[in-house]
Amino acid sequence: MPSSSKLSADRLRNAESGEPVEVWVYSAFEKDQWTARRPGDFTHAEHPGTAVQIGNDLYEVMTAEGTIEPGYVVRYGLKKWDTRHAVRRTIPYTPETQTQAAEEHRDKTHRQELRQRIVILFFLAGLAPDPLQRKWERETALNMAVIAAASSLTNFFALMTLAQIFGPAPPSKVEYVLEYIFFDSIVRVLWIVFSGQPHGTLILTLPYLLWEAVARPDQRAEKRESAKFSLEGDEVIRRPETGHLTIRSMLYDDLLGGTTPIGFEGKVYQSLHWHEEGIGLKRRWVYEFEKKEADPKFKYPEYTQPRTPGRQKLVEDFTRRHDLVHIFCMVWGTFSRGEQLRLQEKYQFPAAKWTSITAGFFLAGAVLQGWAMFMFRAPVEFLVCPVYMVSESLYRLYLSKSKGQPAASVLGLLVSVFVRPPQ
Repeated sequence: MPSSSKLSADRLRNAESGEPVEVWVYSAFEKDQWTARRPGDFTHAEHPGTAVQIGNDLYEVMTAEGTIEPGYVVRYGLKKWDTRHAVRRTIPYTPETQTQAAEEHRDKTHRQELRQRIVILFFLAGLAPDPLQRKWERETALNMAVIAAASSLTNFFALMTLAQIFGPAPPSKVEYVLEYIFFDSIVRVLWIVFSGQPHGTLILTLPYLLWEAVARPDQRAEKRESAKFSLEGDEVIRRPETGHLTIRSMLYDDLLGGTTPIGFEGKVYQSLHWHEEGIGLKRRWVYEFEKKEADPKFKYPEYTQPRTPGRQKLVEDFTRRHDLVHIFCMVWGTFSRGEQLRLQEKYQFPAAKWTSITAGFFLAGAVLQGWAMFMFRAPVEFLVCPVYMVSESLYRLYLSKSKGQPAASVLGLLVSVFVRPPQ
């Protein structure tokens, strides 16, 4: 991981005569909170750039552009702040703040690279010890439970293919390995679904846990403590000039996401739309509202900030169930049509999409198994399962792609005997 000391320190120089700015700031990385001025037009108002405090002077970021200056990737053009604009937020520019920004950039780059490696090597990453996977989840905001489940299923299909290649009488050592992988894959998938947590292969997790308990007991305790966090309160953005209201929340609130107008601070607002942005701890649900005239005959549900303890608990519980539904989409995508439609209505589960994905996954596995059996001249009765899965998968793909409807798989119906989706 690169250290921040390898990043060139910012360089400031005064602009030359005739340039549209007064100061140029050369940086080795793009600064997250520095945005340039956006000019207005017939339909949009002008938006000032970020306010930057350098010493006793206040500047506005006018431009942000790439540069070929050695050691730098971007330069920002600054100009003295126009007092006609209101200052909403000021960013101090000091050696200390820039050192901190460089550290944050280094950490962000490391997390992005780690995330990319995990996604590419998911079939191996999902085998990693449980504590290591949870650490990766905190650092990258990936759903490691999904990675671990995908790894288990991929390894299971690989096992089935290898078993067909070796035939009914594989070498004894190979047979032991295949039996272990089969058992490990089944147990891990069930464990992941029941617990909602990522789980690696047992032969790696147990030694890792023993090593941590013996060699790093203090660090392990610190990790458990650092994993605790508190939910941030909702961010309410009021726009009195337009009568619009924006609420950004870490939680999905059906009161805010519904179609019924809400009361807030003595006014009534009608929901326009909502969307989800960001991932992991940076995920936010963004709800947009516009002010409307109140009907004195109607009692509007009230949104309060903060929520009452009872309401907060309900919203947190619902968000956890919502996340569980979306983490294990591949499992619920094989369940009955009625169950998928219920999850779609209550938790915005994309039923037809995941019917299609699971059908494609099963189709690929069935074709691979059928090919292996054919090439190694397995008995005809061994082809019953692959032929059935090919037929079922093609039918489910037809329903999901052409009709936009979810459809069950026989494997999902078997799993549903032991696993229940959130209610």
